[in-house]
Amino acid sequence: MKTIECKILPFQEKNIFSPLRNKVDYAKLLMFSARMLLLNYESKMSPSSSMKLIVEKMNRLFFYKKGKYFSISFPFNVLFDGDKIASITSYSSREVDFKSISAVISILDNEQFLKNPSLIDFYIEPSDTDFTGLFLLEEIFQFEPSYIRYDHDIERENGKLHPLHHLDVNYSMYGTFKIGLNDAITQQYFEDLQDINKECSYIVD
Repeated sequence: MKTIECKILPFQEKNIFSPLRNKVDYAKLLMFSARMLLLNYESKMSPSSSMKLIVEKMNRLFFYKKGKYFSISFPFNVLFDGDKIASITSYSSREVDFKSISAVISILDNEQFLKNPSLIDFYIEPSDTDFTGLFLLEEIFQFEPSYIRYDHDIERENGKLHPLHHLDVNYSMYGTFKIGLNDAITQQYFEDLQDINKECSYIVD
C-alpha cells in the first residue's frame, strides 16, 4: 500500500469541498486532485484540511476538514518514484498530466457543455476541443464515484432522522441514504471502513 498526503490550502478549499451532485462534479474533483498530487508542493502554511491518496487494490482519495470527511474512487494507475508520484495514467493508458487535466476542466467549464452535458454532442458539434481531454473525460464518466461522507452536523441534527454523527452514502437525491453513528469517528476508522483488506464493520441499531 502506498499513500500520498497533500495539504489543502485555503484558496483550494472551494474547489475541493464544493458539493458533489453528479458525474461532472466528480470529474472536476478528480482533475483538481490529480493536479495537486502532481504538483505536490511544500507550503509553510498550516491549513485545516488535507487530502490523502491511498493506492492499493482499490485506489481511493480521502478529504479531511473539521467535522467532515469524504472519499471517492480514484480510477487511475499511479506510478511511484520512491515516495513521490512519477506519473498518473487512466486504465486505458491515457496520460493524466497537466495538459490533459486542463483539457478536461476546459470541457467541464465550457458553456455549451454546461447547457447540455453530453459528450456525444461534443463529438458531433464542430469545436476546437482537445480530443485528449474528451477521451479522458469519457473514460472517467464510466466509473462509479463510490462517494461516502462522514458528517458531524450540529446545525441540522434532528434525532434519528438526521443524527449528529452520520455517514452519507452516494450523492444524488435518488441514491443517497444515511447511516447513523453513535459517536464521532477518527480518520483511521473512516479509511479502515473502506479498506477491503480489513475486517468488516457491522451496523447494529
